[in-house]
Amino acid sequence: MGEGHETLAMNAGEAEAFVVGLLKEQGPQSTMQIEKLARKEHKRCPDQTVIFLMKMKKKGLIRGEASLEKKGWAWSTP
Repeated sequence: MGEGHETLAMNAGEAEAFVVGLLKEQGPQSTMQIEKLARKEHKRCPDQTVIFLMKMKKKGLIRGEASLEKKGWAWSTP
């Protein structure tokens, strides 16, 4: 009876805006946390999440650093 919600791939611009907005609102997040929050809204990045986040880092849109606490990458806004 419950309808399944389709996960929609965002285009690059939508995904960048989503990630930057999320990080500004919620503070630093791990790759896994970003994926979970996107899934809650039935969204996903156009590439694998970590690859897309790395591309955003290269563009200077976000910061990323290895974090033992988050057991992976920790992403934040510049």
